[in-house]
Amino acid sequence: MLQSLGPSGSIIASYLIKGIGYLALVGLAVFFYRLYQVRILFRRVQSEHGIPMLPHSFLLGHLIVLAKVSMKYKIPRDGHGQWMFHHLQLEYPEIAGKGIIYMDVWPIGYPMIAVYHPEMMAQFTQEHSLPKWESMARVEFAPFTGGEDLVNLEGNEWKVARSMFNPGFSVRNLLSLVPDMIEEVLVFRERFRKAASSGEVVKLEDYTTSITVDVIGRAVLGTRLQTQAKANRLMATMKAQLRLIYFELDLGKLLNPIRPLRHWIYNRIIKNELAPYILNTAQNYEKIEGAKTIVALALKSYVNETQDYSARGNIPPDFVDRVVKHIKIFMFAGHDTTATALAYIYYLLGKNPDKAAKLRAEHDEILGTNVAAAADLIRADPTLLNKMPYTIAVLRETLRLFPPVGGTIRQSPPGHFLTHPETGVRYPTHGFMLHSSASTLLRDPAYWPEADSFIPERFILRDENDPLYPVKNTWRPFEMGPRNCIGQELVSVEIRLILALTAREFEIEDAYPVDAPSWMGHKAYQVTNPEVVSTAHVKDGLPARIKSRQ
Repeated sequence: MLQSLGPSGSIIASYLIKGIGYLALVGLAVFFYRLYQVRILFRRVQSEHGIPMLPHSFLLGHLIVLAKVSMKYKIPRDGHGQWMFHHLQLEYPEIAGKGIIYMDVWPIGYPMIAVYHPEMMAQFTQEHSLPKWESMARVEFAPFTGGEDLVNLEGNEWKVARSMFNPGFSVRNLLSLVPDMIEEVLVFRERFRKAASSGEVVKLEDYTTSITVDVIGRAVLGTRLQTQAKANRLMATMKAQLRLIYFELDLGKLLNPIRPLRHWIYNRIIKNELAPYILNTAQNYEKIEGAKTIVALALKSYVNETQDYSARGNIPPDFVDRVVKHIKIFMFAGHDTTATALAYIYYLLGKNPDKAAKLRAEHDEILGTNVAAAADLIRADPTLLNKMPYTIAVLRETLRLFPPVGGTIRQSPPGHFLTHPETGVRYPTHGFMLHSSASTLLRDPAYWPEADSFIPERFILRDENDPLYPVKNTWRPFEMGPRNCIGQELVSVEIRLILALTAREFEIEDAYPVDAPSWMGHKAYQVTNPEVVSTAHVKDGLPARIKSRQ
Protein backbone atom coordinates (compact mmCIF):
# COMPACT_ATOMS: atom_id res chain seq x y z
CA MET A 1 0.00 0.00 0.00
CA LEU A 2 2.74 2.47 0.99
CA GLN A 3 4.84 1.46 -2.03
CA SER A 4 1.98 2.40 -4.36
CA LEU A 5 2.15 5.95 -3.01
CA GLY A 6 5.68 6.43 -4.28
CA PRO A 7 8.66 7.73 -2.27
CA SER A 8 7.02 11.00 -1.28
CA GLY A 9 3.82 9.22 -0.34
CA SER A 10 5.73 6.81 1.86
CA ILE A 11 7.41 9.69 3.66
CA ILE A 12 4.07 11.44 4.26
CA ALA A 13 2.52 8.22 5.55
CA SER A 14 5.48 7.70 7.84
CA TYR A 15 5.07 11.18 9.31
CA LEU A 16 1.34 10.61 9.77
CA ILE A 17 1.93 7.37 11.64
CA LYS A 18 4.54 9.04 13.84
CA GLY A 19 2.21 11.97 14.46
CA ILE A 20 -0.62 9.68 15.49
CA GLY A 21 1.78 7.80 17.74
CA TYR A 22 2.94 11.01 19.44
CA LEU A 23 -0.65 12.12 19.93
CA ALA A 24 -1.48 8.77 21.48
CA LEU A 25 1.47 9.11 23.85
CA VAL A 26 0.43 12.64 24.81
CA GLY A 27 -3.13 11.47 25.37
CA LEU A 28 -1.92 8.59 27.51
CA ALA A 29 0.29 10.93 29.53
CA VAL A 30 -2.60 13.32 30.12
CA PHE A 31 -4.81 10.39 31.14
CA PHE A 32 -2.35 9.09 33.74
CA TYR A 33 -1.61 12.60 35.03
CA ARG A 34 -5.30 13.20 35.58
CA LEU A 35 -5.63 9.77 37.20
CA TYR A 36 -2.79 10.70 39.57
CA GLN A 37 -4.46 14.03 40.42
CA VAL A 38 -7.80 12.42 41.21
CA ARG A 39 -6.39 9.55 43.26
CA ILE A 40 -4.17 11.90 45.28
CA LEU A 41 -7.19 14.15 45.95
CA PHE A 42 -8.92 11.27 47.75
CA ARG A 43 -5.78 10.15 49.58
CA ARG A 44 -5.19 13.68 50.88
CA VAL A 45 -8.74 13.97 52.19
CA GLN A 46 -8.25 10.72 54.05
CA SER A 47 -4.80 11.52 55.45
CA GLU A 48 -5.15 15.26 56.20
CA HIS A 49 -8.71 15.23 57.54
CA GLY A 50 -9.04 11.68 58.85
CA ILE A 51 -12.17 11.07 56.80
CA PRO A 52 -13.36 7.42 56.76
CA MET A 53 -13.39 6.17 53.17
CA LEU A 54 -14.38 3.13 51.14
CA PRO A 55 -11.52 0.73 50.26
CA HIS A 56 -9.55 2.69 47.66
CA SER A 57 -7.37 1.43 44.79
CA PHE A 58 -4.80 3.82 43.32
CA LEU A 59 -5.39 2.34 39.87
CA LEU A 60 -9.15 1.82 39.90
CA GLY A 61 -10.36 4.12 42.67
CA HIS A 62 -13.68 2.85 44.03
CA LEU A 63 -14.73 1.02 40.86
CA ILE A 64 -13.81 -2.31 42.48
CA VAL A 65 -16.07 -1.51 45.45
CA LEU A 66 -18.96 -0.64 43.13
CA ALA A 67 -18.47 -3.88 41.20
CA LYS A 68 -18.51 -5.94 44.42
CA VAL A 69 -21.64 -4.17 45.72
CA SER A 70 -23.36 -4.71 42.36
CA MET A 71 -22.64 -8.44 42.50
CA LYS A 72 -23.53 -8.87 46.17
CA TYR A 73 -26.90 -7.12 45.88
CA LYS A 74 -27.56 -8.50 42.39
CA ILE A 75 -28.10 -5.07 40.90
CA PRO A 76 -29.47 -5.60 37.36
CA ARG A 77 -27.38 -4.33 34.47
CA ASP A 78 -30.20 -1.92 33.57
CA GLY A 79 -30.92 -0.90 37.18
CA HIS A 80 -30.81 2.87 37.56
CA GLY A 81 -27.55 4.21 38.95
CA GLN A 82 -29.20 6.37 41.61
CA TRP A 83 -29.78 3.24 43.71
CA MET A 84 -26.07 2.45 43.94
CA PHE A 85 -25.86 5.03 46.75
CA HIS A 86 -28.62 3.18 48.59
CA HIS A 87 -26.76 -0.12 48.33
CA LEU A 88 -23.49 1.49 49.40
CA GLN A 89 -25.32 2.63 52.52
CA LEU A 90 -26.45 -0.94 53.15
CA GLU A 91 -22.94 -2.32 52.63
CA TYR A 92 -21.04 0.39 54.53
CA PRO A 93 -23.46 1.66 57.21
CA GLU A 94 -20.71 3.04 59.46
CA ILE A 95 -19.24 5.23 56.71
CA ALA A 96 -22.63 6.29 55.37
CA GLY A 97 -23.69 7.01 58.94
CA LYS A 98 -21.14 9.84 59.00
CA GLY A 99 -23.46 11.69 56.61
CA ILE A 100 -21.45 11.47 53.42
CA ILE A 101 -19.46 9.05 51.27
CA TYR A 102 -16.52 10.11 49.07
CA MET A 103 -16.63 8.25 45.76
CA ASP A 104 -13.79 7.94 43.26
CA VAL A 105 -15.31 6.72 39.98
CA TRP A 106 -12.90 8.44 37.60
CA PRO A 107 -12.64 8.02 34.58
CA ILE A 108 -16.24 6.74 34.40
CA GLY A 109 -17.49 9.80 36.27
CA TYR A 110 -16.34 12.83 38.24
CA PRO A 111 -14.84 12.68 41.77
CA MET A 112 -17.88 13.07 43.96
CA ILE A 113 -19.36 13.26 47.42
CA ALA A 114 -22.70 11.55 48.01
CA VAL A 115 -24.47 13.37 50.85
CA TYR A 116 -26.87 11.27 52.95
CA HIS A 117 -27.79 13.55 55.87
CA PRO A 118 -30.77 15.86 55.24
CA GLU A 119 -29.31 18.76 57.23
CA MET A 120 -26.02 18.49 55.34
CA MET A 121 -27.97 18.54 52.07
CA ALA A 122 -29.68 21.70 53.29
CA GLN A 123 -26.28 23.35 53.80
CA PHE A 124 -25.55 23.49 50.06
CA THR A 125 -29.08 23.67 48.62
CA GLN A 126 -31.02 25.82 51.10
CA GLU A 127 -28.77 27.70 53.51
CA HIS A 128 -26.25 28.42 50.75
CA SER A 129 -27.50 27.45 47.32
CA LEU A 130 -24.30 26.46 45.52
CA PRO A 131 -24.10 26.61 41.72
CA LYS A 132 -25.03 23.60 39.63
CA TRP A 133 -22.14 21.30 38.73
CA GLU A 134 -20.21 23.06 35.97
CA SER A 135 -20.23 20.22 33.43
CA MET A 136 -24.03 20.25 33.23
CA ALA A 137 -24.02 23.54 31.33
CA ARG A 138 -20.61 23.12 29.72
CA VAL A 139 -20.89 19.49 28.59
CA GLU A 140 -24.13 17.57 29.09
CA PHE A 141 -26.71 20.23 28.21
CA ALA A 142 -24.40 22.33 26.01
CA PRO A 143 -25.64 20.93 22.67
CA PHE A 144 -29.29 20.95 23.83
CA THR A 145 -29.62 24.46 25.24
CA GLY A 146 -26.07 25.77 25.42
CA GLY A 147 -26.53 25.63 29.18
CA GLU A 148 -28.68 28.77 28.87
CA ASP A 149 -31.81 27.36 30.46
CA LEU A 150 -33.51 27.63 33.84
CA VAL A 151 -31.88 24.43 35.08
CA ASN A 152 -28.31 25.48 34.28
CA LEU A 153 -28.16 29.28 34.43
CA GLU A 154 -26.50 30.91 37.44
CA GLY A 155 -26.40 34.26 39.19
CA ASN A 156 -28.44 37.20 37.98
CA GLU A 157 -29.27 35.52 34.66
CA TRP A 158 -30.97 32.71 36.54
CA LYS A 159 -32.84 35.15 38.83
CA VAL A 160 -34.18 37.08 35.83
CA ALA A 161 -35.29 33.89 34.08
CA ARG A 162 -36.88 32.44 37.21
CA SER A 163 -38.83 35.63 37.92
CA MET A 164 -39.96 35.70 34.28
CA PHE A 165 -41.46 32.20 34.45
CA ASN A 166 -42.68 32.11 38.08
CA PRO A 167 -46.10 33.68 37.31
CA GLY A 168 -46.92 31.03 34.72
CA PHE A 169 -46.10 28.20 37.12
CA SER A 170 -48.11 29.65 40.02
CA VAL A 171 -50.97 27.51 41.37
CA ARG A 172 -53.46 30.22 40.50
CA ASN A 173 -52.43 30.34 36.87
CA LEU A 174 -52.19 26.57 36.52
CA LEU A 175 -55.72 26.12 37.84
CA SER A 176 -56.93 28.60 35.22
CA LEU A 177 -55.46 26.28 32.57
CA VAL A 178 -57.27 23.19 33.91
CA PRO A 179 -60.20 23.41 31.42
CA ASP A 180 -57.70 23.12 28.57
CA MET A 181 -55.92 20.24 30.30
CA ILE A 182 -59.24 18.41 30.71
CA GLU A 183 -59.58 18.19 26.94
CA GLU A 184 -56.33 16.23 26.78
CA VAL A 185 -57.17 14.04 29.79
CA LEU A 186 -60.44 13.00 28.17
CA VAL A 187 -58.47 11.71 25.18
CA PHE A 188 -56.28 9.79 27.64
CA ARG A 189 -59.36 8.33 29.33
CA GLU A 190 -60.76 7.21 25.98
CA ARG A 191 -57.49 5.45 25.20
CA PHE A 192 -57.80 3.64 28.53
CA ARG A 193 -61.35 2.60 27.61
CA LYS A 194 -60.20 1.13 24.30
CA ALA A 195 -57.35 -0.75 25.98
CA ALA A 196 -59.74 -2.08 28.63
CA SER A 197 -62.17 -3.27 25.94
CA SER A 198 -59.45 -5.07 24.02
CA GLY A 199 -57.91 -6.70 27.07
CA GLU A 200 -54.49 -6.35 25.48
CA VAL A 201 -51.27 -5.81 27.39
CA VAL A 202 -50.03 -2.27 26.88
CA LYS A 203 -46.90 -0.39 27.90
CA LEU A 204 -48.42 1.97 30.41
CA GLU A 205 -45.52 4.41 30.30
CA ASP A 206 -46.24 5.05 26.61
CA TYR A 207 -49.74 6.19 27.60
CA THR A 208 -48.59 8.33 30.50
CA THR A 209 -45.83 9.91 28.40
CA SER A 210 -48.24 10.96 25.66
CA ILE A 211 -50.72 12.55 28.06
CA THR A 212 -48.04 14.48 29.94
CA VAL A 213 -46.60 15.78 26.66
CA ASP A 214 -50.03 16.97 25.55
CA VAL A 215 -50.78 18.61 28.90
CA ILE A 216 -47.51 20.51 28.97
CA GLY A 217 -48.12 21.55 25.36
CA ARG A 218 -51.34 23.20 26.49
CA ALA A 219 -49.83 24.70 29.64
CA VAL A 220 -46.61 26.04 28.10
CA LEU A 221 -47.52 26.78 24.48
CA GLY A 222 -51.31 26.85 24.48
CA THR A 223 -51.49 24.40 21.59
CA ARG A 224 -52.68 20.85 20.99
CA LEU A 225 -49.67 18.68 20.23
CA GLN A 226 -51.94 15.60 19.92
CA THR A 227 -49.17 13.11 20.61
CA GLN A 228 -51.81 10.73 21.99
CA ALA A 229 -53.28 10.46 18.50
CA LYS A 230 -50.35 10.83 16.14
CA ALA A 231 -46.66 11.55 15.88
CA ASN A 232 -45.65 15.14 16.58
CA ARG A 233 -42.64 16.63 14.79
CA LEU A 234 -41.62 18.87 17.69
CA MET A 235 -41.53 16.10 20.29
CA ALA A 236 -40.13 13.50 17.89
CA THR A 237 -37.24 15.83 17.11
CA MET A 238 -36.68 16.68 20.74
CA LYS A 239 -36.60 13.01 21.74
CA ALA A 240 -34.17 12.28 18.91
CA GLN A 241 -31.90 15.01 20.20
CA LEU A 242 -32.15 13.81 23.79
CA ARG A 243 -30.87 10.40 22.66
CA LEU A 244 -27.58 12.08 21.78
CA ILE A 245 -27.01 13.46 25.29
CA TYR A 246 -25.07 11.47 27.88
CA PHE A 247 -24.37 11.98 31.59
CA GLU A 248 -21.93 9.11 32.06
CA LEU A 249 -19.01 8.07 29.89
CA ASP A 250 -20.47 6.90 26.57
CA LEU A 251 -17.75 6.40 23.96
CA GLY A 252 -20.28 5.64 21.23
CA LYS A 253 -21.83 9.09 21.61
CA LEU A 254 -18.61 10.88 22.52
CA LEU A 255 -16.74 9.69 19.43
CA ASN A 256 -19.67 9.93 17.01
CA PRO A 257 -18.35 12.33 14.32
CA ILE A 258 -21.80 13.37 13.09
CA ARG A 259 -23.25 14.05 16.56
CA PRO A 260 -22.50 17.83 16.42
CA LEU A 261 -24.15 18.05 12.99
CA ARG A 262 -27.23 16.21 14.20
CA HIS A 263 -27.49 18.51 17.21
CA TRP A 264 -27.28 21.53 14.88
CA ILE A 265 -30.03 20.15 12.65
CA TYR A 266 -32.30 19.27 15.59
CA ASN A 267 -31.80 22.67 17.23
CA ARG A 268 -32.73 24.36 13.98
CA ILE A 269 -35.88 22.26 13.53
CA ILE A 270 -37.02 22.81 17.12
CA LYS A 271 -36.43 26.55 16.91
CA ASN A 272 -38.43 26.72 13.67
CA GLU A 273 -41.26 24.86 15.42
CA LEU A 274 -41.28 27.00 18.58
CA ALA A 275 -40.50 30.49 17.25
CA PRO A 276 -43.98 30.98 15.70
CA TYR A 277 -45.62 30.37 19.10
CA ILE A 278 -43.38 32.97 20.71
CA LEU A 279 -43.88 35.58 17.98
CA ASN A 280 -47.62 35.02 17.76
CA THR A 281 -48.03 35.28 21.54
CA ALA A 282 -46.07 38.53 21.68
CA GLN A 283 -47.90 40.11 18.75
CA ASN A 284 -51.39 39.10 19.88
CA TYR A 285 -51.03 39.19 23.65
CA GLU A 286 -54.03 41.50 24.19
CA LYS A 287 -56.23 39.26 22.06
CA ILE A 288 -55.67 36.17 24.20
CA GLU A 289 -58.94 35.47 25.98
CA GLY A 290 -59.13 33.74 29.33
CA ALA A 291 -56.15 32.03 30.91
CA LYS A 292 -52.62 32.84 29.85
CA THR A 293 -50.11 30.10 29.11
CA ILE A 294 -46.75 29.88 30.85
CA VAL A 295 -45.01 31.37 27.81
CA ALA A 296 -47.61 34.13 27.52
CA LEU A 297 -47.07 35.27 31.09
CA ALA A 298 -43.31 35.03 30.64
CA LEU A 299 -43.57 37.39 27.66
CA LYS A 300 -45.76 39.84 29.57
CA SER A 301 -42.89 42.10 30.63
CA TYR A 302 -41.57 42.18 27.05
CA VAL A 303 -45.05 43.02 25.74
CA ASN A 304 -45.48 45.81 28.27
CA GLU A 305 -42.17 47.34 27.24
CA THR A 306 -42.98 47.10 23.52
CA GLN A 307 -46.20 49.01 23.06
CA ASP A 308 -45.75 49.35 19.31
CA TYR A 309 -47.47 46.36 17.67
CA SER A 310 -45.28 46.55 14.58
CA ALA A 311 -42.14 46.42 16.72
CA ARG A 312 -43.30 43.18 18.35
CA GLY A 313 -42.84 41.41 15.04
CA ASN A 314 -39.15 42.21 15.26
CA ILE A 315 -38.32 40.50 18.53
CA PRO A 316 -34.53 40.33 18.91
CA PRO A 317 -33.30 36.90 17.73
CA ASP A 318 -31.28 36.39 20.93
CA PHE A 319 -34.44 36.89 23.01
CA VAL A 320 -36.29 34.28 20.93
CA ASP A 321 -33.33 31.93 21.29
CA ARG A 322 -33.38 32.28 25.08
CA VAL A 323 -37.11 31.59 25.31
CA VAL A 324 -36.75 28.57 23.00
CA LYS A 325 -34.07 27.12 25.28
CA HIS A 326 -36.26 27.54 28.35
CA ILE A 327 -39.21 25.92 26.57
CA LYS A 328 -37.03 22.97 25.55
CA ILE A 329 -36.02 22.27 29.14
CA PHE A 330 -39.64 22.63 30.31
CA MET A 331 -40.90 20.26 27.61
CA PHE A 332 -38.22 17.70 28.44
CA ALA A 333 -38.32 17.81 32.23
CA GLY A 334 -42.04 18.52 32.42
CA HIS A 335 -43.21 15.43 30.58
CA ASP A 336 -40.48 12.90 31.32
CA THR A 337 -40.55 12.83 35.10
CA THR A 338 -44.31 13.32 35.37
CA ALA A 339 -45.00 10.42 33.01
CA THR A 340 -42.88 8.09 35.14
CA ALA A 341 -44.51 9.24 38.39
CA LEU A 342 -48.00 8.72 36.96
CA ALA A 343 -47.15 5.22 35.74
CA TYR A 344 -45.85 4.30 39.19
CA ILE A 345 -48.97 5.71 40.86
CA TYR A 346 -51.19 3.38 38.83
CA TYR A 347 -48.80 0.51 39.57
CA LEU A 348 -48.80 1.12 43.34
CA LEU A 349 -52.55 1.61 43.52
CA GLY A 350 -52.95 -1.71 41.73
CA LYS A 351 -50.67 -3.35 44.28
CA ASN A 352 -52.44 -1.69 47.23
CA PRO A 353 -56.24 -1.90 46.74
CA ASP A 354 -56.92 -0.50 50.22
CA LYS A 355 -55.08 2.72 49.29
CA ALA A 356 -56.87 2.84 45.95
CA ALA A 357 -60.18 2.58 47.81
CA LYS A 358 -59.27 5.59 49.99
CA LEU A 359 -58.32 7.58 46.91
CA ARG A 360 -61.63 6.79 45.20
CA ALA A 361 -63.57 7.57 48.36
CA GLU A 362 -61.97 11.03 48.42
CA HIS A 363 -62.96 11.61 44.80
CA ASP A 364 -66.53 10.48 45.57
CA GLU A 365 -66.69 12.92 48.46
CA ILE A 366 -65.38 15.90 46.49
CA LEU A 367 -66.84 15.19 43.04
CA GLY A 368 -69.90 13.10 43.85
CA THR A 369 -70.50 9.48 42.93
CA ASN A 370 -71.49 10.21 39.33
CA VAL A 371 -68.15 9.58 37.64
CA ALA A 372 -69.40 10.86 34.28
CA ALA A 373 -70.02 14.32 35.76
CA ALA A 374 -66.51 14.78 37.20
CA ALA A 375 -64.98 16.53 34.18
CA ASP A 376 -67.72 19.15 34.01
CA LEU A 377 -67.54 19.78 37.75
CA ILE A 378 -63.79 20.36 37.65
CA ARG A 379 -64.05 22.47 34.51
CA ALA A 380 -66.56 24.71 36.28
CA ASP A 381 -64.51 24.87 39.48
CA PRO A 382 -60.85 23.82 39.16
CA THR A 383 -60.26 24.64 42.84
CA LEU A 384 -61.96 21.31 43.64
CA LEU A 385 -58.55 19.79 42.94
CA ASN A 386 -57.23 21.63 46.02
CA LYS A 387 -59.58 19.61 48.22
CA MET A 388 -57.86 16.27 47.60
CA PRO A 389 -55.20 15.85 50.32
CA TYR A 390 -55.09 12.06 50.04
CA THR A 391 -54.54 12.25 46.28
CA ILE A 392 -51.61 14.59 46.88
CA ALA A 393 -50.35 12.18 49.55
CA VAL A 394 -50.45 9.34 47.00
CA LEU A 395 -48.30 11.43 44.64
CA ARG A 396 -45.84 12.33 47.38
CA GLU A 397 -45.49 8.75 48.59
CA THR A 398 -45.00 7.48 45.04
CA LEU A 399 -42.23 10.03 44.47
CA ARG A 400 -40.66 8.96 47.76
CA LEU A 401 -40.47 5.34 46.65
CA PHE A 402 -39.67 5.93 42.99
CA PRO A 403 -38.11 9.37 42.49
CA PRO A 404 -37.38 9.98 38.77
CA VAL A 405 -34.32 12.07 39.70
CA GLY A 406 -31.93 10.92 42.41
CA GLY A 407 -30.81 14.34 43.60
CA THR A 408 -29.15 17.59 42.61
CA ILE A 409 -25.45 18.02 41.80
CA ARG A 410 -23.58 21.16 42.84
CA GLN A 411 -20.20 22.88 42.53
CA SER A 412 -18.38 23.91 45.71
CA PRO A 413 -15.95 26.85 45.93
CA PRO A 414 -12.39 26.59 47.33
CA GLY A 415 -12.30 26.25 51.09
CA HIS A 416 -15.89 25.00 51.30
CA PHE A 417 -16.82 22.44 53.97
CA LEU A 418 -19.95 20.57 55.01
CA THR A 419 -20.48 20.18 58.76
CA HIS A 420 -22.23 17.26 60.39
CA PRO A 421 -24.91 18.85 62.60
CA GLU A 422 -24.56 16.34 65.46
CA THR A 423 -20.82 15.60 65.54
CA GLY A 424 -19.47 18.91 64.26
CA VAL A 425 -17.05 17.08 61.91
CA ARG A 426 -16.17 19.21 58.87
CA TYR A 427 -15.81 17.62 55.44
CA PRO A 428 -13.86 19.33 52.60
CA THR A 429 -15.82 19.51 49.36
CA HIS A 430 -13.78 21.54 46.86
CA GLY A 431 -12.77 19.50 43.82
CA PHE A 432 -15.69 17.10 44.21
CA MET A 433 -19.12 17.00 42.63
CA LEU A 434 -21.59 17.45 45.50
CA HIS A 435 -24.55 15.10 45.12
CA SER A 436 -27.57 15.18 47.40
CA SER A 437 -28.51 11.50 47.40
CA ALA A 438 -32.22 12.16 47.77
CA SER A 439 -33.25 8.71 46.52
CA THR A 440 -31.25 7.08 49.34
CA LEU A 441 -32.62 9.48 51.94
CA LEU A 442 -36.19 8.80 50.78
CA ARG A 443 -35.74 5.09 51.54
CA ASP A 444 -33.72 5.49 54.73
CA PRO A 445 -35.54 3.73 57.63
CA ALA A 446 -33.82 6.06 60.08
CA TYR A 447 -36.12 8.80 58.78
CA TRP A 448 -38.97 6.82 57.19
CA PRO A 449 -40.43 3.96 59.28
CA GLU A 450 -41.49 1.07 57.03
CA ALA A 451 -39.43 2.78 54.37
CA ASP A 452 -40.19 0.27 51.59
CA SER A 453 -43.95 0.27 52.17
CA PHE A 454 -46.50 2.39 50.31
CA ILE A 455 -48.10 4.50 53.07
CA PRO A 456 -49.59 7.77 51.71
CA GLU A 457 -51.02 8.47 55.16
CA ARG A 458 -47.57 9.78 56.18
CA PHE A 459 -48.33 12.98 54.34
CA ILE A 460 -51.70 13.77 55.88
CA LEU A 461 -50.64 13.38 59.52
CA ARG A 462 -51.01 16.41 61.77
CA ASP A 463 -49.35 15.01 64.89
CA GLU A 464 -45.62 15.76 64.64
CA ASN A 465 -44.97 13.16 67.35
CA ASP A 466 -46.36 10.35 65.20
CA PRO A 467 -43.45 8.08 64.11
CA LEU A 468 -44.66 8.26 60.50
CA TYR A 469 -44.63 12.06 60.43
CA PRO A 470 -42.03 13.17 57.83
CA VAL A 471 -38.82 14.57 59.30
CA LYS A 472 -37.85 18.09 58.22
CA ASN A 473 -35.81 18.31 54.98
CA THR A 474 -36.20 14.61 54.15
CA TRP A 475 -38.77 14.72 51.31
CA ARG A 476 -36.76 16.04 48.35
CA PRO A 477 -37.99 14.67 44.98
CA PHE A 478 -38.23 18.26 43.68
CA GLU A 479 -35.23 19.34 45.78
CA MET A 480 -35.46 22.23 48.21
CA GLY A 481 -34.20 25.78 48.40
CA PRO A 482 -34.30 28.53 45.76
CA ARG A 483 -33.25 26.11 42.98
CA ASN A 484 -36.15 23.73 43.61
CA CYS A 485 -38.14 22.51 40.60
CA ILE A 486 -40.24 25.33 39.16
CA GLY A 487 -42.69 22.81 37.69
CA GLN A 488 -43.67 20.96 40.86
CA GLU A 489 -47.07 22.66 41.11
CA LEU A 490 -47.80 21.74 37.48
CA VAL A 491 -47.03 18.10 38.34
CA SER A 492 -49.35 18.24 41.34
CA VAL A 493 -52.26 19.81 39.43
CA GLU A 494 -51.79 17.50 36.45
CA ILE A 495 -51.63 14.30 38.51
CA ARG A 496 -54.66 15.21 40.61
CA LEU A 497 -56.67 15.99 37.49
CA ILE A 498 -55.74 12.80 35.66
CA LEU A 499 -56.45 10.61 38.69
CA ALA A 500 -59.75 12.37 39.37
CA LEU A 501 -60.91 11.47 35.86
CA THR A 502 -59.56 7.91 35.67
CA ALA A 503 -58.94 6.26 39.06
CA ARG A 504 -62.60 5.46 39.73
CA GLU A 505 -63.20 4.03 36.28
CA PHE A 506 -60.12 1.82 35.85
CA GLU A 507 -57.85 -0.58 37.66
CA ILE A 508 -54.31 -1.23 36.48
CA GLU A 509 -52.79 -4.68 36.79
CA ASP A 510 -49.14 -5.12 35.90
CA ALA A 511 -48.49 -7.90 33.37
CA TYR A 512 -44.84 -8.81 33.88
CA PRO A 513 -44.00 -12.42 32.98
CA VAL A 514 -43.90 -14.81 35.93
CA ASP A 515 -40.17 -15.30 35.47
CA ALA A 516 -39.40 -11.59 35.02
CA PRO A 517 -36.51 -10.38 37.22
CA SER A 518 -37.34 -8.56 40.44
CA TRP A 519 -35.19 -6.00 42.24
CA MET A 520 -35.76 -4.08 45.45
CA GLY A 521 -39.02 -5.98 45.82
CA HIS A 522 -40.48 -5.02 42.44
CA LYS A 523 -40.51 -6.32 38.89
CA ALA A 524 -41.32 -2.73 37.94
CA TYR A 525 -37.96 -1.51 39.17
CA GLN A 526 -36.34 1.71 37.98
CA VAL A 527 -34.04 1.42 34.98
CA THR A 528 -31.58 3.51 33.06
CA ASN A 529 -32.84 4.12 29.55
CA PRO A 530 -30.19 5.78 27.34
CA GLU A 531 -32.95 6.73 24.91
CA VAL A 532 -34.42 9.17 27.42
CA VAL A 533 -31.30 10.60 29.08
CA SER A 534 -30.63 10.15 32.78
CA THR A 535 -33.97 10.07 34.58
CA ALA A 536 -35.19 6.78 36.03
CA HIS A 537 -37.93 4.97 34.12
CA VAL A 538 -40.08 1.89 34.70
CA LYS A 539 -38.70 -1.49 33.68
CA ASP A 540 -39.98 -2.41 30.20
CA GLY A 541 -42.31 0.60 30.17
CA LEU A 542 -44.60 -1.14 32.71
CA PRO A 543 -46.52 -3.82 30.79
CA ALA A 544 -50.05 -3.75 32.14
CA ARG A 545 -53.69 -4.61 31.59
CA ILE A 546 -56.18 -1.80 32.00
CA LYS A 547 -59.46 -3.05 33.44
CA SER A 548 -62.77 -1.23 33.62
CA ARG A 549 -64.38 -1.12 37.06
CA GLN A 550 -67.85 -0.44 35.68
